Amino acid sequence: MNYTIVQDSRIGGREINQDRVAWLATEDAVLMVVADGMGGHLQGEVAAQLAVDTISERFRAAAKARLVDPAQFLAAALQQAHESIVRYAADCRIPSHSAPRTTCIACVVQDGQVNWAHAGDSRLYLIHGRAKGDAGFMRTRDHSLVQRMVDDGIIESGQAASHPLRNRVFSCLGGDLTPSIEVSRTVPLQNGDVIALCTDGAWAPLGEKLVRELGRASLTTSVPHLLDAAEQAAGPEADNLTLIAMRWEAPDPDAHTLNLRPDALPATVAAPLSDEEIDDAVAEIRRRMPYTPTGASS
Repeated sequence: MNYTIVQDSRIGGREINQDRVAWLATEDAVLMVVADGMGGHLQGEVAAQLAVDTISERFRAAAKARLVDPAQFLAAALQQAHESIVRYAADCRIPSHSAPRTTCIACVVQDGQVNWAHAGDSRLYLIHGRAKGDAGFMRTRDHSLVQRMVDDGIIESGQAASHPLRNRVFSCLGGDLTPSIEVSRTVPLQNGDVIALCTDGAWAPLGEKLVRELGRASLTTSVPHLLDAAEQAAGPEADNLTLIAMRWEAPDPDAHTLNLRPDALPATVAAPLSDEEIDDAVAEIRRRMPYTPTGASS
């Protein structure tokens, strides 16, 4: 697989960074995961770390070069992460109303395709090629109150990022409610596609600028510059900001192993020698060898 991955995370205007990000790879599969520990609850950073660690460890155990079923893996991994956070809260005797919680988005790239799963409002963007318009990308739908308000026509989509209730999510990992984990269909990748995972601290201040910049610029340049722009736009009260992005490069269709069947040999490969030609070649080699008397040592 050929790809480039760049990640960055900032504390913003907060006292601690509750975001967590990681990626792992085998020869045949890549996992990327982002978690955003939720404020208003105890130890959000612990919940985010437990989510990333649990999903990463499950990938290490299951991806023996490749996963049997990436979509099933993601659904089970996020559910296991939720259970790990719930067990941690119980062991620490943290009341359920203030137990650690986190949003989470994770994806797997394998066989030139991508699957993802999420709970909450951390997002994945899939930007086709170097697209600059709305038709050129897909994104996850937030599990949030304001997204429901947009869907119901109560507010416009442009109002969602700055709405005072934008941080109210109805699905997350941790807490006493079973999370609603949304799993995508399998999406084929095209050469130059960009897959970006980010927390709301990164996407909310930027809007579609995030898509435009990631679609047209080098990730090494665009990822840190976008977080600079998001942090500046959000001001001194900026949330934690995290962004990880992959640019996918499709395999060269001409890079195939030669088929060496005698009836399908490329023009540059010599056909097998006949028995007579082999005998002639051996005789020629013997004629060129220096004569060594019998019993002599060389």
